Amino acid sequence: MRILNKKKFTIRIIEILIIIATIILTILAINYANKIRGYQAYGGEYLIPIIGLLIVMIIEDIYQENEKKGKEAKHGKK
Repeated sequence: MRILNKKKFTIRIIEILIIIATIILTILAINYANKIRGYQAYGGEYLIPIIGLLIVMIIEDIYQENEKKGKEAKHGKK
């Protein structure tokens, strides 16, 4: 496999790592909260994947804006 756009490839790897980290963090947080409470309940620890999704969306948006600015600068538009 040949990587054509290294910046885009790096962004995708970072996004995958964030998704994996939020999944692991969610599992650990659920187990920890259940041990602290002494019973199983549903709390804010179930919202951790949403935070990960927001981070991924922000990174993707920043990348797309930089791509747009790069194309505009290349073609001489303002």
